Amino acid sequence: MRKPTLLLFLIPFSTIVLCHSVQARLNTITGGITTSYDYDNPKYDGEGNAGETLSGQDDLTQQLSIGPLFIFETTSSTDGFSVSYNPSFVYDLEDSQSDVDHNLTLTAYRDFTRRLRIELNENFIYSDDPQLIEDEISSDFNRGRRRYWTNDANINSTYTYDTGSNIGVGYSYEILRNDDTGPGGYEDYDRHIADISLQHRINNAWNFLLFTSYTRGLFDPPDPIRVDRAETILEEISPGMTANVNADELSNDLSEYSLGGTVNWIYSSRKTFFLSYDFSATNYDAILRYNTNLHNLTLGAQYQYTRHLSFDIGAGPSYEKTETFDPNWGYNGHFNLTYNIAEHTSFSAGVETGYDQENFSANDNALNRDQGLTEFWNFNADLSHEITNDLIGTVFASYRDENQENILNGFVNALETEGNIASIDRETFRDESTFSRKTYEAGGSLAYTFLQWYTASLRYTFRTQDSEVANDSYDEHRIYLTLSFQKELFRW
Repeated sequence: MRKPTLLLFLIPFSTIVLCHSVQARLNTITGGITTSYDYDNPKYDGEGNAGETLSGQDDLTQQLSIGPLFIFETTSSTDGFSVSYNPSFVYDLEDSQSDVDHNLTLTAYRDFTRRLRIELNENFIYSDDPQLIEDEISSDFNRGRRRYWTNDANINSTYTYDTGSNIGVGYSYEILRNDDTGPGGYEDYDRHIADISLQHRINNAWNFLLFTSYTRGLFDPPDPIRVDRAETILEEISPGMTANVNADELSNDLSEYSLGGTVNWIYSSRKTFFLSYDFSATNYDAILRYNTNLHNLTLGAQYQYTRHLSFDIGAGPSYEKTETFDPNWGYNGHFNLTYNIAEHTSFSAGVETGYDQENFSANDNALNRDQGLTEFWNFNADLSHEITNDLIGTVFASYRDENQENILNGFVNALETEGNIASIDRETFRDESTFSRKTYEAGGSLAYTFLQWYTASLRYTFRTQDSEVANDSYDEHRIYLTLSFQKELFRW
């Protein structure tokens, strides 16, 4: 599947770049080499999927890697294209095994007219590094450093019809494939996203943004072992429940819908007030998952207090309705600040609370899913200081507290406590379905540039997670050390 996907996007890449080749161009080729040492030591607490005790168990990883870096860039007044490729030979000191990682990035754009621009992006990764995929869901954790590959491709077009006003249309195709698949293995998926946006400037003081998107998630079909296991559980809950159920109704495929908008009032060059609304809905193909609608209304402001200090604050009501359950009213809010303490020192911090619908996780497998409506609190802080012109240090910390609804978790808890799910009140069952997870992270980094083309960096991260889900609590220490050389080789 890798080659067809790459070819699909390489064709328009080439078309964009080669058009009007008579224009003056700037071309550069950059080469280099990167070496790294990766020390990752997680210790688990709780019980595993088979009931084995995991307390104190670790999956120590020590890896050495080395690989070349190649970058080609070409630009003109109307278009640009770049390709970056960094393969790495990786040797695991613990398992005495080797592999080859790949990191390929392609980007291109073309201004077909003064008003119309089309951009293309492609990123292919083959690795076992969890940091490369953890942005999807903060609770994602790559247990055992399993290997995977991802391919994310997107095309976006922007048509500017007036000053500060444009229409955008985009399509993204995301793929996740795990080496550890099959019964009990981690789940692969394809993700298609289509979106449309409109940004319109009314006058110097008012503008607004409207958007809508549709996402289709296609997951691996359930294997026979999983179907038989699910059928056994359902029959224990209610005999005869699966008489008219086929495998398609056990699929994890889903559709997401979203739309919303923001109105901005630019009160002055330093103060902007806004009102935003967004709606999201998730419809599951599976009969074991309940569809959810979520509404958020937020009133806020952005304030440049001084040249060095700025704020972004907002809050409002939230309303969620999950199929078969009573609707809930809640709230959403955020507060962020950025403070340039001195010429070479900056500090940022933020807090956010609200609801989110989490549907795509690299952690999903036959026995556990990070999927469902989630209520959360996020806290983060970051301090960066330029010690010298060549040495930059950072320290960071974050905390996330979330409560996620998982219907399958409710089935398990209900069977363990009541034994007869049919007699349980709906809201009681909802409480049984909700589990909590708390994640703390702290660390720091140093980056040193020397002899013009060399960079050495050191990053340390401590992460601890306390979860009510089995085999989901751990402490982790990770040290990542890199030394790289990068130099422009040719220019014409």
